[in-house]
Amino acid sequence: MSLLIRLVTVCFILVAQTASGGSDESDEARWFVSPRSSSDCLAWYKQQPSPSVYLDKILSAPCKVPKTFPRSLIDGWTVDPKCDARKQPHTCHYHGGAWGCYRHSLKSTGPGAQACYDKQGNWIADPWKGAGTLDAETALGSLSQALKHYKADVAPYYDCCKRKNLPQPSTCNMYFEKRPPGICIDKPAA
Repeated sequence: MSLLIRLVTVCFILVAQTASGGSDESDEARWFVSPRSSSDCLAWYKQQPSPSVYLDKILSAPCKVPKTFPRSLIDGWTVDPKCDARKQPHTCHYHGGAWGCYRHSLKSTGPGAQACYDKQGNWIADPWKGAGTLDAETALGSLSQALKHYKADVAPYYDCCKRKNLPQPSTCNMYFEKRPPGICIDKPAA
């Protein structure tokens, strides 16, 4: 199957899941990235700028959110449909340990932020415990933007963190070094 057909198929699946609030895209993601070489993680890592390039263009997350996990927060943070507290326990596959995540972007293209929280509404800072990540390309917006996000942020995650033949956690730590959780600040969330 050609790469273009696979890409269009994955886009359709991702858009349909996002629209429906579906939670498990791991099979589709593995199917899409499976032809990629495990050396892609190292190549990707070497090409990435310092995270500060992106962190300077996003808002810091609130350190605490209400335990009710409202649909939106002050400053425009919205529930991440892939890690929605209202759909527990069938959500948060990319962020094991998180109870709910929010996304934010200042623009419809470019960097975005994802902030994840435990069941008590506390911001998670440790990627190994379910923290959100910086996105080089926001997951919010159009289909073409979703494709950019997938290429810039999701496919490298699979290359670095989900391949069985990699020396994890070292390669996964490379991913988290370039896509850190950002920072939180004490401010009202809702």
